[in-house]
Amino acid sequence: MNRITQEIDQLLQDYLEGNLIGEKLEKVKKGLETSEELRNRLEILKTIERSMQKGQLMEPSSHFTQRVMSILHKIPATQGITPRNGLLLLAGILVALGIGVTLVDAGLYNSLNGILSFENMKLPTGVTTPSLPSIPFNGKWVVNGIIGLNIGLAFLLLDRTILKPFFQRRSRVQF
Repeated sequence: MNRITQEIDQLLQDYLEGNLIGEKLEKVKKGLETSEELRNRLEILKTIERSMQKGQLMEPSSHFTQRVMSILHKIPATQGITPRNGLLLLAGILVALGIGVTLVDAGLYNSLNGILSFENMKLPTGVTTPSLPSIPFNGKWVVNGIIGLNIGLAFLLLDRTILKPFFQRRSRVQF
């Protein structure tokens, strides 16, 4: 099922209003002949157009705005990660980081060395490829890269959830 884009919707609206000529008109007509989805969308647009012409659009009740405004305070505004949740995430990252560094320091990943070979990879019949290179693999470097990414994530969380709100509150305080 293809998604009807805003451009296609505009073309259908122009078609309904009789604003299309030439190649665009023929293209829309051909599309309507072949696509049931376009025909359905055109029917929806026709219904909307008729409702607008007859003035049948529903008006909100007179107390609609008052009811919405009265319940707004009940729905909390989400601001993303709160400082409390940020501290919990930061603590989790630091624990994972500590475990990873300890395991690297203990030499657990030193033996994860090898070569990734693609020579024995099964390819569909009829597919020819040049010989694929072998890639050396060092587990210690992979784990060190993951630890580096964790450190970057920790600094990002520290900045966004703790430092930024702290300095924003501090800059609002008048001395």
